[in-house]
Amino acid sequence: MRDFLYGLIAALLPAPERDDFARRHGVEPAGPSGLLGLAEFFVGGAALVSNAMAFFQRVADRNATIFVEILENQKLTDAEKVSYGLSGVAIWAQWITRPWTWFLIMLPVVGVVRMVTWWVNQEATGEPLVWAGLRISQYLKRRAEAARVLQRYGPERPDRVKTEPDGLTVLSCRPKPDWNPRVTIEIDGRFYRLLRTEERQDGPWWVHAYVLGEYPENEVIRALVRYR
Repeated sequence: MRDFLYGLIAALLPAPERDDFARRHGVEPAGPSGLLGLAEFFVGGAALVSNAMAFFQRVADRNATIFVEILENQKLTDAEKVSYGLSGVAIWAQWITRPWTWFLIMLPVVGVVRMVTWWVNQEATGEPLVWAGLRISQYLKRRAEAARVLQRYGPERPDRVKTEPDGLTVLSCRPKPDWNPRVTIEIDGRFYRLLRTEERQDGPWWVHAYVLGEYPENEVIRALVRYR
């Protein structure tokens, strides 16, 4: 039961997140995705038809009431009666443009895609709304992180290199993810290694301070970063 539940959760996720979730929990989402597609096709299709019938009946009853009231109060020409009879097209247009209708249409369509994908490729298909929710959430997080970085570290600007007693210190407004103790850093023809990384106040903003020491002459250089 646990594996099926986790497999069902994985089947809702888009491809990158689904693969990671399935790997971490040791589940196979293809089977649950196919069963979910079957449920979405039948349940979603029934809900779509039921919603359409209820909407058409409600609007038709309203239009019929209005039409009777118009007939009782004034005489319509034949052309007006014919044009009023075309209101059925308007009902279809009203129903098909409702957001809830598109959601109900999506359910059986996604269900068919899930079943076909499982039948042909033995693979899972993510849920569109989950995909949209995750991508919007990730976008908002990136925007919030960018705003935080800008507020703390300021706009992008050139690095500054300071000479200190134990070597050099590179002050950068943005992190350098490829700088770590396992790489050798070449600056102006001399070789250094990263001793430590810290944050320092630098005027109105903070900076990443990379404290570098001279690289021992007798050690082998395994990875080199040329800094300019």
